Amino acid sequence: MSVVEAGSILSPSQIRSFMDCHARWWFKYVLGHPDPPNGNLILGRAVHAALAENFAQKVETYEDLPLNGVLALFREAWARERDQIEFRDDEDPSQLSRAGEALIIKYLDEVAPTVEPAAVEFRVEGEIAGVRVQGFIDVLDVNGRIIDIKTARATPGNVEPMHRFQIATYRQLTPAASGKGRLDTLVKTNSPKIVLQSFDITEGDVRATQTIYARASRAMQSEHYVPNRLSMFCSRRNCAYWRNCEEEWGGEVPER
Repeated sequence: MSVVEAGSILSPSQIRSFMDCHARWWFKYVLGHPDPPNGNLILGRAVHAALAENFAQKVETYEDLPLNGVLALFREAWARERDQIEFRDDEDPSQLSRAGEALIIKYLDEVAPTVEPAAVEFRVEGEIAGVRVQGFIDVLDVNGRIIDIKTARATPGNVEPMHRFQIATYRQLTPAASGKGRLDTLVKTNSPKIVLQSFDITEGDVRATQTIYARASRAMQSEHYVPNRLSMFCSRRNCAYWRNCEEEWGGEVPER
């Protein structure tokens, strides 16, 4: 992928990566270096896959799958994901699997029955401020609300600006969207927790997408990239590109 191509077709995830660290974005999206996932990331993928399948069939049947069926979907997804990585020394695959099942059980019991999906896991694309933008919406409900489902290791506080940015992006690319969003966070703590955060997309949120996509695209095409060594994710533990980063820019990336 050339720099021009990478800067002219964007997504919320690319913007998040670029704003956190230009260098990491460059290694991943321009040079195409692999970014191996960790245990918590593949846990999130497996949970997401199971819940997405549940809601996809609910569009047709108007009912959630039986709990055992959703757990079976999670176990299949977990097995596929698990075979693709080498777990870190501090990651216990069995413990992660049990945590995923506990999150599925709690979400199916407390939240899923209240969700009326109209579309699930569907691709959206269009243009914002002259930049081509694409992405995937987790769930669009029958009232036009966009629901984004995530897993986390800690209870979230306020809705992060980049989550608002993501939903504001999808609002503009989805004619059926109402401008309302909800972030469903499945928190992997000793006692599993579900945090629902509802919000409305404001004019300020929309303006942020229009300015940031345009300016980020120009910055990406300028080829003026520097690492963000102040990022909370800048460490050998969290970034697969730390060796490339030290070789290119010098200095030393911290261990964790």
